[in-house]
Amino acid sequence: MPRTFLGFEFDRRTVVKLVLVVLAIAALSLLYRQIDVAALHRRAEAINGVWVFVLMTVLPLIGFPVSVTHAVAGVRFGLGLGWALVAISIVLQLLASYALVKSLPGFFSHRFERVRQRLPHTAHVPLTLFTLLLPGVPYFAKNYVLPLAGVPLRTYLLWSAPIHIARSIVGILFGDMSDNLTPARVTGFALYTIAITATCAWAFRRLQAQVPDPRSAAGDRTRRE
Repeated sequence: MPRTFLGFEFDRRTVVKLVLVVLAIAALSLLYRQIDVAALHRRAEAINGVWVFVLMTVLPLIGFPVSVTHAVAGVRFGLGLGWALVAISIVLQLLASYALVKSLPGFFSHRFERVRQRLPHTAHVPLTLFTLLLPGVPYFAKNYVLPLAGVPLRTYLLWSAPIHIARSIVGILFGDMSDNLTPARVTGFALYTIAITATCAWAFRRLQAQVPDPRSAAGDRTRRE
């Protein structure tokens, strides 16, 4: 039977996932001790920055994990410049995703139909927030499904870009400090990650309670504001 803690329900499946995450962190810590991360940073600094930016902008469009590209940006460019370049790449990815969907609606509609079925029948802003916070959906899928749902470009950019950019700091920060992971830094990074995750989960639950259930709602997929 699920138990509630701080407003969140925890069942056996959730507990197993948390245990696996802890084990994964422990495994990564052991692996970190076996790798010369400082040498990797030195090699990364020798890589052409333009190519790094191009790849971290293009690869997520075809489903490459965006968290990896953000970590690479942190390694190659550092926190400040890395975050700025990631922000630019995110805006470019959003514009490209929107343009691709509008150019090939049939292709994307067929591919992301399952994600669309999970979306509520509501106005564009709540729909956008709901989709961006929807757990279990990859970054690139969220970017493609919102234009399919009829969200206007202005709403799409105004809400998607800030949320994606705010989330990206986790990966960039990890990449930037990966060559000097002191206990204090690891603790701070873990607490920040937990705070971001918990905030998104709390916001999603609040929003989920305010929008209609997509399985029971009727009518069009969205309504105009």
